[in-house]
Amino acid sequence: MKSFTISLITSFLVTIITCALVFTEVIDLKKILPEDFFNTGNEITEVQIPNLVNLKISDAKLAAENLGLKIITEEKFVENTSPDIVLTQFPLPGFKAGKGDAVKLEVSKAMEITFEIMSEEDMMEEVELSPKIIMPDITGLNSDTAKDLLVKAGVIDIVENFAEDDLIDKGRIISFNPPAGAEIDESAIVDIVISKGPSLKMVIVPNLYNKTLQGAKSEIEKNKLKLGKVKNVTDIDKGFDRIIGQSVQWGDKVKEGTVIDIDLNTEAEESIGW
Repeated sequence: MKSFTISLITSFLVTIITCALVFTEVIDLKKILPEDFFNTGNEITEVQIPNLVNLKISDAKLAAENLGLKIITEEKFVENTSPDIVLTQFPLPGFKAGKGDAVKLEVSKAMEITFEIMSEEDMMEEVELSPKIIMPDITGLNSDTAKDLLVKAGVIDIVENFAEDDLIDKGRIISFNPPAGAEIDESAIVDIVISKGPSLKMVIVPNLYNKTLQGAKSEIEKNKLKLGKVKNVTDIDKGFDRIIGQSVQWGDKVKEGTVIDIDLNTEAEESIGW
């Protein structure tokens, strides 16, 4: 009984001394015990989600992986945007997330362009089966050619309009409606505008009286008119080699290109009698 009491007292004292040494960190249990002894397995590390918008998807993935985040992507085509660029993200920047959580990214993709080559037979079959008419581009075509093309396409009602145009030659198509590529019915009305040629401006006829032939030519050309016939006449009461008449009264308004005939006063040839 005495020995048991001594053992009990000794164990109690050893426990007290050990606790005191651990409490005062004289004994470091982390160095003595295994590393996983203190790991509860429930530790959660939070990270702040970065802004990944406008980054290339490769850079966004790298930034997310460095924080322990997973990436889920969804592609979307957006005009005037380079491919493989992050458009949106969820969760938004600044939100907290645990390591291993996923961030959903919407990524731009390149436009897919495909070309399909059709045989003439397939094209004719498609035209025959289609209930709609595709409006052809007839800009600049001769009006007769344009109308033939519209009729062959299935257009029945064509309305012609005319307008002056300084760039489109006379008789060619300036514009039309509906526009090229539009789908129209056979009953649709197609308006075409045909060029009447350059617009003609009005000018004032200059006074050519008492001018030399060369001077009259210069005045006519300067006013965008045309010289017509030069008629030699004789009037001894007026100066010779001078203009004494013109076919259009000076001061009148006429269209550009109007022809002006003039009378040039010249000395009469002397006839020699026998």
